[in-house]
Amino acid sequence: MNGSAPRRLGILGGSFDPPHLGHLHVARAARAELGLERVVLLPAAAPPHKRDRELARAEDRLEMVARLAALEPWFAVDRREIDRGGTSWTYETLAAMRAELRRDAAAPPTELCFLIGADSLLDLPGWHRAAELVTLATFVTVPRAGVALPAIAAQLRARLPSAADALLARVLRVEPLPISSSEVRARCRAGQPIDGLVPPAVAEWIAARGLYRDER
Repeated sequence: MNGSAPRRLGILGGSFDPPHLGHLHVARAARAELGLERVVLLPAAAPPHKRDRELARAEDRLEMVARLAALEPWFAVDRREIDRGGTSWTYETLAAMRAELRRDAAAPPTELCFLIGADSLLDLPGWHRAAELVTLATFVTVPRAGVALPAIAAQLRARLPSAADALLARVLRVEPLPISSSEVRARCRAGQPIDGLVPPAVAEWIAARGLYRDER
C-alpha cells in the first residue's frame, strides 16, 4: 500500500476548436480551489454532441492545445481520444485512466476531478453510460453565464436520480469569462482581431494555418 499523500488531477475536456483564455481561466481557478497537482487537457476526436459541425483538423487542435498548455508548468495534454479516433466517449476515457492508475503501484492514491460546464451538465444524463460514468471521477461544475443551476438540479434529479446529489455537490467558485470558441471562429471568419480571446501563440497558429476563415 502506497503511503504517499493523495493527489488530485483535474481533467478539462472539449473540442478546443480553438482553445481560448476562458479555458485557461477555468483551469487556474480549479487548480487553486481544488488543490490540483495537474490539469490534463483532453481534446476530443469527435464529440457526439457536435456532429453537425466539422471541426478543425485534429492535429491543428492538438497543436493549439499544446500552445495553451505551454503557459503553465502544471498543464498536461492527453491525446488518447484523438489517437483512438471515432466518437469520443468520456466513459471509455475515464475508465482507461482509472485502470492505468490502478496498474501503477508506485502512484499515490489519486482523485480524478472532471471539470464540466453547467450547460454540459444539463445534457449529462444522455451521455454514454452516464450512471456508471459519474462513479469514475469527481464531477466539478463550472458555472456558465445564463445557466441557472437550480433548474439543472431539478432536471438531474428527474433524469439521473442515482447520481444527482454527487453531481451537484461541487460547484467551482469562479466567475466565467465571456469568451467562447464559437465567438473566436466568428471573428476569424469576419476578419476581426482575436486579441484578448486566445493566447498569442494560439492566434499565431490560427493565422499561419488559415483556420476558421470559412464556415465549414
